[in-house]
Amino acid sequence: MLDDLIIRVRNELDHVTLTLRGRLTLRSVPRVRETVVKWLLGTGRVLIDVSRLRATQTAVVTVFPTALDLAGGWPSARLVLFGADVTLCSMLKPTRVLDTVPLADDLLAARELLHRQPPRVRRHRDLPLHHAAPAAARLFIREACAVWSVPQDTRELAELVANELVTNAVQHAQSSSRVTLTGSDSALRISVRDYRSSPLPRPRPIEIAAPSGRGLHLVAAVAHAWGADPHPDGKTVWAMLAYPAEQQFCAVRMVTY
Repeated sequence: MLDDLIIRVRNELDHVTLTLRGRLTLRSVPRVRETVVKWLLGTGRVLIDVSRLRATQTAVVTVFPTALDLAGGWPSARLVLFGADVTLCSMLKPTRVLDTVPLADDLLAARELLHRQPPRVRRHRDLPLHHAAPAAARLFIREACAVWSVPQDTRELAELVANELVTNAVQHAQSSSRVTLTGSDSALRISVRDYRSSPLPRPRPIEIAAPSGRGLHLVAAVAHAWGADPHPDGKTVWAMLAYPAEQQFCAVRMVTY
């Protein structure tokens, strides 16, 4: 192989095991990503033996969570690594890859982890520039929160936030958007990326008679924190919603089917 990486596939009854052997480089990342996404979409459950994998730089190991995101995220797509040596572990940990893609010591332990929700779960949905985009965003949030067993109160707030941020993307940025939902043990993060360069949003004084203009005020009122990050071709507006104190540390990990 020109990129010095060999990928072997073994079909099992309820999952696929991929063995990656050789050097993971920027050149071989696209092939790895395409292979992992293909099998995640086909079987939903993939184990990757990385015991003989060497990564040339830290950035390349993010191919694993990227592939998981592209395949739809947990639980429809489940991905577990196993067998990493000390060097590879030292690359995986700083990048937070293991937050969304668990690492096991061996094949047996990896099979067990297929049934456990990772510490962090993430999904995204691309939406068109269309008046129905906010409704589609609400449905996306509702479905993901139901699968992740997010508390009802937090689900409703997440739908409200997504609705307001996507509405802004449609009405003000006049752009398509990508909604990303990330769940942890204690909070949800909703982010909406648009694709038109414009000033970062900020709440403006409310005009009582105006029928609109309250969206960011609502977001700021319900969110634990919120902000906006600029990009050369647009921006991402995000908000964090904390779970009720009595439901933290059990909301996301309780699902183990």
